[in-house]
Amino acid sequence: MLSQIQCSLLCLFTIAFTTINAQSVNFTDCGPGNIKDVRIYPCPSEPCLLNLNTTVTVEADFIGHVKAEKVSEVIKGVIRGREIPFPEQRQDPCASGNIQPSCPIVKDKKYVYKATFDIKPFYPPIPVKVKYALTNMAGQTVACVQIGAKIIDPNPKPQRSRNSRPKNQRNRKQQTSN
Repeated sequence: MLSQIQCSLLCLFTIAFTTINAQSVNFTDCGPGNIKDVRIYPCPSEPCLLNLNTTVTVEADFIGHVKAEKVSEVIKGVIRGREIPFPEQRQDPCASGNIQPSCPIVKDKKYVYKATFDIKPFYPPIPVKVKYALTNMAGQTVACVQIGAKIIDPNPKPQRSRNSRPKNQRNRKQQTSN
């Protein structure tokens, strides 16, 4: 079994490794203009290529501009101009420790939002803009960011055209028509 010190060092190393390898990405602040930086891991190029059936870590630095004891997380995909909610229900980022320093959020204080997201195997492999928003209990936007991404299938299945059939089926049809 690992000692408490070994577990602490392992956790610290994991956090440091993730933070070092996280890449700052271009983003659009879709809220009050308080986002300072956004980092995504893994994201070796832009738009970020998100492999199906993997996990992505997102960090965003923001400055509090409204008070919030609790916040709700709203995640949407923007596809062809339409906002589509991601089918994932998440708990309050304040309660889960995803915002540091911990809540309440107060005006003019710097915070880091950090969370992991699963790229579900049933998501369609398409380009998408991902919109992350945090709102307080009054519905006011605490922070909002939009990033470009492309969901990809790392193991795409070869596609056949509609008219193509396996060769042995084509030969049978020719044989029966003769």
